[in-house]
Formats: sequence, structure tokens, C-alpha cells
Amino acid sequence: MKKGGGGGDKPLKAGSAFEEETLATLIGSLNANGFDVVTIENGKQSPRSILLENKDKSEVELFFKAAVHSNFFEPKGIYSKDFFSARLEPDTAIYSSKTNTLTIIEKKQQTGAGSVAEKLQTCDYKMYYYKTLCKPLNIEIDLIWQLGPYFIEQKSNLKSVFEYMLSKGSRYFFLEIPFSELRI
Repeated sequence: MKKGGGGGDKPLKAGSAFEEETLATLIGSLNANGFDVVTIENGKQSPRSILLENKDKSEVELFFKAAVHSNFFEPKGIYSKDFFSARLEPDTAIYSSKTNTLTIIEKKQQTGAGSVAEKLQTCDYKMYYYKTLCKPLNIEIDLIWQLGPYFIEQKSNLKSVFEYMLSKGSRYFFLEIPFSELRI
């Protein structure tokens, strides 16, 4: 780490742009497949949650970062502190009432060699974490990693990491998650 903690500025900027771009793509994909925005709960700088519904009245709700806890788990009586010493906050979580599935989407993008690729190896802990929180609610978990262009370039170098992720029940997609792969 650089003195003064400035080492994460460049990845943070790349990641933020990637998260915004992928959110717009996700909303567009949901709209194209018959889901319309019903409500948006805004935070200080970005949405906290978005409720969408299709013509069959099937609902999906998107949660961002801490909102998965405050808007999804805690109203159901599930508090991460009762199970874990640290709280994880996903980039995006999608709950489908139709499939009773909570899809956790972790978005990773970087512009050069660094530690972001190592974070992919945390997939088994993330699965354990969310399965633990969802078990009392009988909700299924799906963990998807949405990876930016850097990971396409590094696909052969990260082959063993991608195999490990799949072996732990985690899936990954480059740039865009196909709508047909979402369990909604």
C-alpha cells in the first residue's frame, strides 16, 4: 500500500464507472423483458433500492450495498451481527419473489495488475455468508461475478481461479450478465 493510502484511487474510479454502466445495462435488460420500475429509494448519491414489476405482477427488487441489510434482511429479523463479525455489502443484490432467490452480484473491474483478481477467490466465503443469512428465510442464493474488460484479457492467466469459482457454486460473466442467466 502506498503511504497515505492513495493506492486505491485508480481502481476505485474504474470500479465506480463500471458499476454505474452495468446498473444501467441491468435496468435496460429488465425493462426489455417486461419489468417496469415501480419505486426507487434514493440514497445520498445513488439509489439504495429499486422495485420492479412485470405485467404478471411478478416483482424483483434490487438492493445496493448496505441496503440489502437495512431493506431486505433486517425487516425480516435477520441481522448479520448475530452470525458474523463483519458485514458484507454486495455491489447489487436482486431478490425475485417468483423464484425466491437472492442473487448477489459482485462487480470487479481493474485497469492493470493488482489485488482485485485475488478477491475472486473469496467466492466460497461470500456463498457461506449469504447462505447463512438466507437459511432461516428459506431463500436460495445465487452468486454471480460481473467482470470488466481486464478479466477478459487475463482469462487464460486466471483459469484456475475461474475453475475454483465454479467449483464453489459461483458463476461469472464478462461485461454483461445475460438476462436468461438471472434467476428471476
